[in-house]
Amino acid sequence: MRALLALALLLATPAIACDPDEMERAMTEVCTAATSGAAEAVEAALPLAGADEAAALQTQLITLRRVCAEGDPALAARDAARLSRLAGRIEARAERPRPASL
Repeated sequence: MRALLALALLLATPAIACDPDEMERAMTEVCTAATSGAAEAVEAALPLAGADEAAALQTQLITLRRVCAEGDPALAARDAARLSRLAGRIEARAERPRPASL
């Protein structure tokens, strides 16, 4: 009886993993998480960014959201990481101590 139950569980697992609705839900979660993290980084960097940098950050965030909506989670995750790194560089640059003038 246990062997039959174990076999039934093993056979049911691939069907769950290949469920298109479940896969779509998972891809949406990946995109949402990636976009949310990048949006937080952008929001933190905007006050420290120059006008051109702020415009670029906002444009890239809009593009990221579009990529996510089109359903390419791998591309969205990669772009979110790049955008977050750019925002982090802007923050780090602003937090560096300025050299003392002579």
